Amino acid sequence: MRGAIASWALIFGMGFAVACSKEAPPSPPPAPVAAPPPAPPPAPVDAAAKPKMVANPDGLSLADRIAKRQAADKKLATELAGEEQKRLLAYDKGKLPLHKETFAAIKKYRAAYDKAKTKDDVEKIRGAQQKAIEATAKKMATIDPKGGNSNVTTDYDVMLNALANDFPDALSSSLGGDKQALTEQNAELDKRTKKIEDWLAELKSAKK
Repeated sequence: MRGAIASWALIFGMGFAVACSKEAPPSPPPAPVAAPPPAPPPAPVDAAAKPKMVANPDGLSLADRIAKRQAADKKLATELAGEEQKRLLAYDKGKLPLHKETFAAIKKYRAAYDKAKTKDDVEKIRGAQQKAIEATAKKMATIDPKGGNSNVTTDYDVMLNALANDFPDALSSSLGGDKQALTEQNAELDKRTKKIEDWLAELKSAKK
């Protein structure tokens, strides 16, 4: 009996060994990942080293290049101003009769106030000229309806408004003893009068 048991144990052991031998061998472990090589050390910085100076291709110094650029800008501005002057002259010359009429009316309205001796005189002159000033303003607007084409219509507009409002007010104050406002009004009207006179003279002499 013991012999039979021993035989079965031997057969079972051999069968188990054969079965184990038939199992797939285990996979080899993954190869270790190689570490990246260390970065090279930075090159030593020479504290005394200076940046290389690149020579200007034009051979000019910074000051010379600035002066050259400013001269070019000034030349361009002069050329543009000259072209604009020609454009304004050409436009206003075609409206010269209206310019003359408007400016003559403005001078007449201003001169009328020279006769005022009292505040009542100022108000009478203001009232008598009001409709005429408004009519002149409407006619003046036909010189340059769209704007930006005439050199002096803005001056006409400012002067007509002043002669209808601020100038007689200042004149009344002056007759009352306060002359500061009238001095300012006269200075402004004189400045614009000079500009218009010079412009009209230029229009007369300009070629078509």
